[in-house]
Amino acid sequence: MSAAKQSILVLGIRVGGAVLQMLLVATVALRFSVTEVGLNGILWAVALVARMAGPLGLDVMGLRSQSPLWAEGRDTLAVKLGRRYAGALARVWSVAFLLLAAACVALAVGGGPWGWVLALGMVATASAFQRLFVVQRQARNWPLLGQFMESIVLPALGLVGALVTSVLAPDWLIASQVMAFVLVTLILYAASPSVQEGRARRRRAASSAPEVPFTGRHARAVPEPDPIYVPRHASGAPQPDDAAHAAIPWRPALTVGAGNALTSLCVRGPMFVIGGQSLAAAGVYEVAQKIQSGGAMGTSAVATVFAPRIAVALRKPAALIKLLVQAGGSSLVVPLGLLAFLFVVGSDGLVAVLGDEYQGAWAASVVLVVSTVINAITSAMSNVMMLGGRERMFAVIAAVQMLLVVGGAVVSGADTAVSMALWVLIGEAFRSACMVAGLVLHLRAVRGSEG
Repeated sequence: MSAAKQSILVLGIRVGGAVLQMLLVATVALRFSVTEVGLNGILWAVALVARMAGPLGLDVMGLRSQSPLWAEGRDTLAVKLGRRYAGALARVWSVAFLLLAAACVALAVGGGPWGWVLALGMVATASAFQRLFVVQRQARNWPLLGQFMESIVLPALGLVGALVTSVLAPDWLIASQVMAFVLVTLILYAASPSVQEGRARRRRAASSAPEVPFTGRHARAVPEPDPIYVPRHASGAPQPDDAAHAAIPWRPALTVGAGNALTSLCVRGPMFVIGGQSLAAAGVYEVAQKIQSGGAMGTSAVATVFAPRIAVALRKPAALIKLLVQAGGSSLVVPLGLLAFLFVVGSDGLVAVLGDEYQGAWAASVVLVVSTVINAITSAMSNVMMLGGRERMFAVIAAVQMLLVVGGAVVSGADTAVSMALWVLIGEAFRSACMVAGLVLHLRAVRGSEG
C-alpha cells in the first residue's frame, strides 16, 4: 500500500480517535467533579510519558534495524531482533514492577495512597509495551492495526468505562481506565509480528508446507540482501553478518529514550506542574490539551506512516526531502482545520457546553493548537535525527525544550491553563527550529560522504 493511502487511512483512524478522546474528556467533565477530571488527566499524562520513555529507546532502535530487514525480505532475522528487543524490555520492566510492588506494600502499611500508585504503575507498564508492539508493526509496514488499537479502541474502552462507572460505581473511574490500557496492550502483543510469525510457522508445520520466509498474508520472492546502513554515531547497531547475535545497542537506545522522555515531559509536564497547584486548574488544562490532541493525532498519523520509509531513505537526499515535504504538508491538514473549528465555536460556545468552571479552556486550546501547527511542519524531521544516528543532539534539544517549558512555567509561576499553554508554544517553536537545523546537518553529512 502506498504512503499516501496509508496516511489517509491512519489519519482517518486518528481523527476518529481524537473525537473519542474529546468525548471521553467531556463525559468525565460532565459526570464527575473537576477534581476527578484532573486526576484522570494525570493518569493519561503518565500513560503518554511512559509510552514515549518506557520503551527505553528500544522502539526506535528496533525501527531503525528492522525496517531495512523487512524491506529486503530478511523476515526471519527481523523477527529475531524484535523478540530480543521485547525480551530485553521485559527484563527491565519486571525489575521496575517488583520495586513498584514493594513501594505499594510500604504505602499500604503506612496508610498511603497505594492503590493510586499501583494504578499509575500498571498504566506506565502497559503503555511502554504497547508502544513497542505498535512500532514493531510499524517497522513491518503494518501500521493500521496498531493505530486503530491506540487511537480508537483505547479511548473507546476508556469512554465505556467512564459511562459505566458514572452510573454504577463512581469510585472505580480510575480502575476502568487502567483496565482499558492493559487490555489493549495484550491485544497488541498477540498481533505483534513475532507472535504472528510463530503462528504461521505452526500452521506450515501442521500442513507440511515447505518452509518459506514469514511474510504475512502473501508470499514473495526474497531479494538478494544489501548491506544494512549503519547511521552515524550508531556503532552499536546490528551489522549484516551478526545482526541476530549482536549486543543490543543500549547506549544509543537509552540516549533516544532519554530524549523521548524529555519530549514527553514537555507535552505532559505542564499537567504535573499545574496539577500540583490545583486539580481544578489541571482539569481545565486537560480539556484544552485533549482538544489540541486532535491536531497532534493528525501529525502523529503521518509520522507513523512515513517513519519506516524515512529509515530506508536516510542516505538518499532527494527521496528524503520529498518524503519530508509530503509528510509536512499532510500533517498540516488536521491542526489547521481544528484551529478554524475553534474560532467558529468561540469561547462562549465551549463554556456553554462544559460549564463556567472551564473558563480559559478555549484560549488555552487555541494556543496549544498553534503550537501543533508549528510542530506539524517539522515533526517528521525528528525521525531523521533519531534514525540517522544523532541521538545525542536529539536528547540535548529535548532537554532544553523541557527546561524552557517546565522550568519557565515554574519560575514564572504559571498557574492557569492559558499561561501554561504559552510556555508550551515557546518550547515548540524552539524544537522546530532545531529539527530544521538537524536536517541540514544530516544532509550535509550524507552528501559529504558521497563526495
